[in-house]
Amino acid sequence: MKRIPAGIAYVPLYLLTALLFVPGIRAAAESRPALYWIYLFLCGFLISFLLMPYVILLGHWFGFVDRPDANRKVHPQPTALTGGVAIYAASMITMLINFHFSMEMKGVMVGSSLIFLVGLVDDRWGLSARLRLLCQLVASLVLVYFGVRVTFVPDALGGVVTETVITVLWLIGITNSMNFIDGMDGLAAGTSIIYAAFFAVIALMTGQVYMMFLSVAVAGSCMGFFPYNFRLHKPAKAFLGDSGATFLGFLLASFALVGTWGDSIVDLAVPVVIMSVLIFDMTLTTILRIRSGEVKGFGEWLHYTGRDHFHHRLTALGINPKVAALLFFSVSICFGIEAVALLFSSVMVSLLIISHSILAFAIIGVILVVKNEQGVRNPQYQADCRRR
Repeated sequence: MKRIPAGIAYVPLYLLTALLFVPGIRAAAESRPALYWIYLFLCGFLISFLLMPYVILLGHWFGFVDRPDANRKVHPQPTALTGGVAIYAASMITMLINFHFSMEMKGVMVGSSLIFLVGLVDDRWGLSARLRLLCQLVASLVLVYFGVRVTFVPDALGGVVTETVITVLWLIGITNSMNFIDGMDGLAAGTSIIYAAFFAVIALMTGQVYMMFLSVAVAGSCMGFFPYNFRLHKPAKAFLGDSGATFLGFLLASFALVGTWGDSIVDLAVPVVIMSVLIFDMTLTTILRIRSGEVKGFGEWLHYTGRDHFHHRLTALGINPKVAALLFFSVSICFGIEAVALLFSSVMVSLLIISHSILAFAIIGVILVVKNEQGVRNPQYQADCRRR
């Protein structure tokens, strides 16, 4: 039977998208908070999903393309790097139309937009690690200027200055960590969906309805891109690119700063535990690269690209890349659940949960490193992995 052309198949989706922006329908959805999150998710999802065919075409036209490389890039054909454009556009359109902005959220939008634009330029023409780092520093300081920063450091330990340093390190660290894991189909987008979903759940539980709505909008925007990037038996039609991965990393790191997580220092661990897989991956690769002498400075750390991340180590064990991505998602969900548990725990139980998380990552790290080193030394092990 002849396939229905995609343009005709998408007509109902275009009509549904248009209906969502009819003032009366939008007002009716906004008046019902219990349903408003569905409305926002659909806005983000439909805009992103429907934009994807166009941004893929534009990516090929204007040279925003990632070409195969036998050493590091194993995708079979040139692939558009413009998936982040659809996510950025969907997120921003949904936010601009549906929200009234505080000073903090204005800062988040300005800072994340700067990160997106720098990533877009980097995708097309390439930028030095130092210039990218400088732009990320500026974007982070924009957030601080708009009042977005951690606020738990006493004056005796440096007060605002120390808080600013911690804020900048958090933003730059998570931004680049998200970019680092964007080396496998669906991984960065799927992880962002999970993080945004947990931010939404915790925001709902703590009465932060505004934060919940923002997180849902971002999750929907990522979900619209996901089917084009994570295809079970086919290669990706598009990649996030640095523009999309760094935008999502910066945006989610900003949400962690804007949100209210509790009164004690332990409560502040909630967003850290949610995003702990990213932090684990960044920490493990940094330690191993410094130990091996592959990285000797911050600029080299930012610019270095290797196949030694969490997901690479999983595939080195012979695990199918799609299965490795699903395992990555599963671990992220597990620690997201632990973050939810922190909300309802006493200080002592919270410390036990945090200790468990650290120990679990230590065990995972040791197993991955030891097994991968065995593979390097043992040709038979490598052959077995290839057969799997």
